[in-house]
Amino acid sequence: MLMAPPFPAREIVGNEAGPYGAIRQTYDRRERQLQEGLYKVEFHTVHGTGNGVLYATSGKLRGGNSGFAFIGNYTRKGDEIHVKISTLRHNPDPGFKPLFGTDMITLTLKGAENGEMVDFEGTALQMPGVHFKAILTRIGD
Repeated sequence: MLMAPPFPAREIVGNEAGPYGAIRQTYDRRERQLQEGLYKVEFHTVHGTGNGVLYATSGKLRGGNSGFAFIGNYTRKGDEIHVKISTLRHNPDPGFKPLFGTDMITLTLKGAENGEMVDFEGTALQMPGVHFKAILTRIGD
């Protein structure tokens, strides 16, 4: 299974005294992650469009559609959300065509929150000249 490496979930900004004199790290609380929950995803390339669902939790993205699983990670860097996500075919039915012409693809995306939606743009590592756009719309916890 092709999986993206994990991104750091938050940035260490200092140390503070903990119980019994122990030093514990403090984190930048402004590095709020993508709001956890279930999202519908609509995506587009010059080759076509598709859709599915993604669940965001603790820096991880898990989801898919009728033909493919989506497995990845996300982190916030400033005002942007950075994503690395891979596809994996789970349904051998040839009626479910891969958007990039291959069953396994890894996308690197940058996005910004827009209310209950997140707009992403990026490319596939295997096809860097093909532009990819996705819109995530939150549909539940």
